Amino acid sequence: MHIEEDGSVTPCCVMPSNRFPMGSNIKDYWSHERLKNIQDKLLNDQKPEECQWCWKNEENGLKSHRISHRRDVSLHSMHLRLNNVCNFKCRMCGPAFSSSWAQENTKHGFFEYRMDIPDKFEIEKDALSVNAYYLFPLLKKYILAGQLKHLSISGGEPLITDANYKLLTFLIDNKLTNVTLSYSTNLSNLSYKGIDLLSLWSKFDKVSLEVSLDGWGEAVEYSRTGLNLDKFKENFVRAFKYIDAINCVVNVYSVWTLPYIEKFRKKGLNIVYSPCYLPAHCNSQILLREDKDEIKKLYSGYPHLKNVYENFIDKDLDEGYTVEEIDKIPLHYSLSDLRKKMVSFNLLLDKYRDTNFFKTFPQYEKYKEQKWQTSM
Repeated sequence: MHIEEDGSVTPCCVMPSNRFPMGSNIKDYWSHERLKNIQDKLLNDQKPEECQWCWKNEENGLKSHRISHRRDVSLHSMHLRLNNVCNFKCRMCGPAFSSSWAQENTKHGFFEYRMDIPDKFEIEKDALSVNAYYLFPLLKKYILAGQLKHLSISGGEPLITDANYKLLTFLIDNKLTNVTLSYSTNLSNLSYKGIDLLSLWSKFDKVSLEVSLDGWGEAVEYSRTGLNLDKFKENFVRAFKYIDAINCVVNVYSVWTLPYIEKFRKKGLNIVYSPCYLPAHCNSQILLREDKDEIKKLYSGYPHLKNVYENFIDKDLDEGYTVEEIDKIPLHYSLSDLRKKMVSFNLLLDKYRDTNFFKTFPQYEKYKEQKWQTSM
C-alpha cells in the first residue's frame, strides 16, 4: 500500500494515482475495482498496464519493485508519503513534492499546469491525517497479527513534519515498535520542535535511512537548493548507525561529481543510483556526445559507475521524445528542444535563487550556442 502526499492510495510508489486512480482514501482503495483487477492479473501471471514501469526496468536489466519486494496476498509493507512539506527546492523536483517549490512557483509560474497544487499543505490536512481514521487501526491490526513488517516513510521531507511524530508516537504508545521503519530523507534535520529523532528511533527494533545525495560540492548545493553540505556532514556522523544507503539520482547536475559519491562505499554503505527520466530536461541522456565522452573518462576506474554510464547516460533519447501529456495530447520534444529547456530553466531559477548556472557548470556554456529547432 502506498499513501501519497495528498491522501490518494495506490499499491506502490511507482504507480502514481494521477495516472492510475484507486481511491482518495484507504477505505475506497480496499474496495476499488482497479485494485482487484491488478491482483487478479498478477496472480495469473499477466501484465497489468499499471505495472509497466517494472516491466520496462526489467527489460533493460534494471531492478524493479516487482522483483525486489516479496509478493504476498496479505498487507506486508506500506509506503507513506506524509505530505509535500519540504525545505529543499531540488531542480529535478517540483511543487507536488515540495512545499518550498510550490511557494516559489507562485512567483515565476514555471509549472503552469500545476495550478491545482496549493501553495503549501497545511500540516493538519496531510496524508496521514486524511487517512488517520482508517490508518492507525489498520496499522495496529496488521502489525499485531505479524503480517505488516515494514513501513517506508517519505515526503516531501518527512523529518520536519508533525505527521512523522504523530506516527512514531502512535507506534511507541501502542507497543508496535517491532515494525521496521525506513526513511527517505535529505538528512537536513534530526530534531523537530525540540524533539530529538534519534531518541525516538532508539525505541524501535530497526530503523534505516536512505539518504538522498545527488552529487557533491557546489554541484549538489546548486541542484538541491536548501542543502548545506557542512550541516549534512554533521548530521551524517550523528545518524550514521541508522544509515543503510545513499540514493543518488543521475541527472545533468550530478553526473560530474559521482566519483565523490563512490567514496561512501568505503564506509560500508550501499549506493543506489537512479535515472532521472523526468523532467526530461534534467535527464543526462540529453547531453552532447562530447560531454558524455568526458564523463566516460571521469568514471574510468570506478566499476559501478561504468554501469551507471552505460544505462543512464550513454544512450540518447529518441528524437520526438514524449515528455508529458496535457489534456491527453502528448507533447513531443527533440533533443535540441530539451537542451534548450535545460538552459532556460536554470537561468530562470537563477534569478530567484541567487545562483549562477554557467559558473557552477562551465561545461554547459556551449549549450547557449546550439542551434535550436522546435518540434511540437
